[in-house]
Amino acid sequence: MKSQKIIGIVKEIAQKKGMKVYLVGGAVRDKVMGLATAQDLDFVVTIGSASELAQELSSTLSLPPPVTFPKFGTAQLNFDGWKLEFVDSRKESYPEDSRKPIVERASLIEDLKRRDFTINTLVQDLETGKILDLLGTGLEDIKKRTLRTPLDPDATFKDDPLRMLRAVRFACKLNFTIAEEAAQAIRKHAELLNLKVSPERIKGELDLIMLSQRPAWGISLLSELNLLSQIFPELEEAKGIPQDKIEAENLFAHSLNTLERIAQDTQSLKERYAALFHDLGKIKAIKPKGEILVFYGHEEEGALMAEEILRRLRFSNEEIEEICFLIRHHMLVTQYSPQWSDAAVRRLIRRLGERLKSTLRLAKADIYGIETLENNFWHLISRIETLDQEKIKKVTSPLNGEEIMALLGLAPGPQVGEIKEELAEAVLEGEIENSKEAAIFYLKNKYRVQEK
Repeated sequence: MKSQKIIGIVKEIAQKKGMKVYLVGGAVRDKVMGLATAQDLDFVVTIGSASELAQELSSTLSLPPPVTFPKFGTAQLNFDGWKLEFVDSRKESYPEDSRKPIVERASLIEDLKRRDFTINTLVQDLETGKILDLLGTGLEDIKKRTLRTPLDPDATFKDDPLRMLRAVRFACKLNFTIAEEAAQAIRKHAELLNLKVSPERIKGELDLIMLSQRPAWGISLLSELNLLSQIFPELEEAKGIPQDKIEAENLFAHSLNTLERIAQDTQSLKERYAALFHDLGKIKAIKPKGEILVFYGHEEEGALMAEEILRRLRFSNEEIEEICFLIRHHMLVTQYSPQWSDAAVRRLIRRLGERLKSTLRLAKADIYGIETLENNFWHLISRIETLDQEKIKKVTSPLNGEEIMALLGLAPGPQVGEIKEELAEAVLEGEIENSKEAAIFYLKNKYRVQEK
């Protein structure tokens, strides 16, 4: 195993340099629990220098120099996909008005006390290979499957509010329960999340929650702990919106159920976020129609709301574009009926393009339990499978946008794209040949263009 190779080399360097080094944190926890080791290893140095150890390792493995943070006594290396972190044993204190800790060299015990949860305070002595529970709480809490803080939870979460999200992440990853005193402290200090933690760090933890085996439970837990209102207040608002699909579900419950179902089919982070937000536009689009509620245009409203949320949390443009595309188009599939012509099915395939499968997965998760829509969905799938999807997707307009604008005297705008799609469909349906001449003749006749 690569982890054992790395640990062995670190041990050799430590012995040669007279250093005392321990493996600490998640790698030790996972070993105790019999879980596969994640590709990151944390080492704490009690005698010697973390930066010197990292430098020696980088030289031994012919790696670029480590990234060092002398003020904090830490150094980082990347080796063949593994993230390696080296820290001097230390203690931290946080000024009331600052996110940055004051760091001082300290004993190993003091170092372990500053960590987030007791289950992450186990260490492995590299010299002897023994796993040690120096605080006397880590092994017991692993056995009880409980997340507890080494120190007073109020201080732990006030010092670094990101730990509140980490609690939910570990609960999802390990199927642990958050101790009641820790849960109460999280609820008490939830507002610190936006005051002291950057959007990028929040997103990092959210992504890990969403990629876990229980993402819907994780979102529900965020709500129970008052954290969801700090991150996605729009989802909290969804609790007050009734659903038009299954009477017993409000919009919040439906969103979580859709997320849970799509998570069974895909590890795609973007598809999971799309499932969580897919119906959020119903908050703005809800309208009474007699005794029932309708949600006209909710997919467009939802895409706009999702874009605002995602930009707030610093999602990349590529992530935002795909998530919003899925939200904007998820109703196309649910609108299908067996009366559709083959041409209509081909248009659907073309419109969804390379995101056809993603949109189908979202629609499948969305309509679960509604017999008529489910029957239509599987009917559509069977029709799609009989068509040459790749050929359909590859057909393009014989004319580009500039040629269409010059021919019809149009300014840039959505109409140009619609005409390009119309020409592509005409080629696909065999109405015209795939040539510029045929496309020009078609448009001149349709739009009655006069020869100059």
